[in-house]
Amino acid sequence: MTRKVVRSAAAAEDMLSIADDLISDLGIEAALAADERIDDAIESLATLSHRGRVVPELRARGVTTYRELITMPFRIIYRVEPREIWIVAVLDHRRDLDQLLVQRARRHREG
Repeated sequence: MTRKVVRSAAAAEDMLSIADDLISDLGIEAALAADERIDDAIESLATLSHRGRVVPELRARGVTTYRELITMPFRIIYRVEPREIWIVAVLDHRRDLDQLLVQRARRHREG
């Protein structure tokens, strides 16, 4: 079954932040290569939506709705719906997921 892949605003912001960081650290070619790898992985979820694992930090809290696909050094966090795949975050694997979730929850409440 093919599902539509939808990127959340937060995931789009994550991608821009990753590109900015890579451009400043490694140059435009590295940023473009990473962007292409991430895009390919995201688009592959349209047909292989359950290939990622349940996010371990969330599973520990009893939440099994979100899955992740690792494209080193990035984590693509997503939710599978009947007709869509929702990309909710694209993170450097070294980021603390708990801290990020708290920050996003605060922004959502203030927003």
